[in-house]
Amino acid sequence: MEDISAFQAFLGTYQALADWIKALWLIVPPAFILLLTALLLRARRPVPEVDGELVYTVHRDASGQYRVLRHTPPDDTPALLPLDQSHPALIPPERRS
Repeated sequence: MEDISAFQAFLGTYQALADWIKALWLIVPPAFILLLTALLLRARRPVPEVDGELVYTVHRDASGQYRVLRHTPPDDTPALLPLDQSHPALIPPERRS
């Protein structure tokens, strides 16, 4: 009985496979490398800037009170609006016109 190497055993097994499986053995490794490279390059791309402007921010303070901060142009001062837990509203009754 002759000794065969692991490489010879692999080639013998490869030759015994169906043709479509042989094709997969030729296509899958390069495709994996290309997709992995594309994924890594996409992950290093910088995050695009968001177009538009921030209008409102909802904030919960240490006491659990929700507040809505309205962002306005630099010439106006931002208004801090409290939200009531039982009746949430963006503008309290005393500020409604």
